[in-house]
Amino acid sequence: MEQHTDEIEAAGLRVVAVALGEPKHARRYCPQLAPSVTCLCNSDTKAHQSYGLKHGNALQLAGPQVIASAFRAMQEGHSQGQATGDVAMLSGTFVVDQQGVIQYAYYGKFAGDQPDLAKLFEMAQLIGA
Repeated sequence: MEQHTDEIEAAGLRVVAVALGEPKHARRYCPQLAPSVTCLCNSDTKAHQSYGLKHGNALQLAGPQVIASAFRAMQEGHSQGQATGDVAMLSGTFVVDQQGVIQYAYYGKFAGDQPDLAKLFEMAQLIGA
């Protein structure tokens, strides 16, 4: 996300990352890895489930798309540290307006799946986020 800070701000977005794990991990790693992102961390899945996120199956967690995604990430210099929290929970990306209404939702189809940032920025500009 840090590589796209200018685009994120130009789209009128504020990024909040909600992770599974212990809050001490967010305090330790977010300032280093994503200083412009508000990071929240909790050990239970209630927040994730309230947004409709679900656990992945074996193919979604270790199938060919996951391996390809991991390989691309490694080529870009990213690596996975020790996982914490519920490692089977799939990700999601949401654009929430200032009234708290979800205007756009992207549900990860497999571990490592992310929305296309250009489409995300376009959607944010359309709804006036």
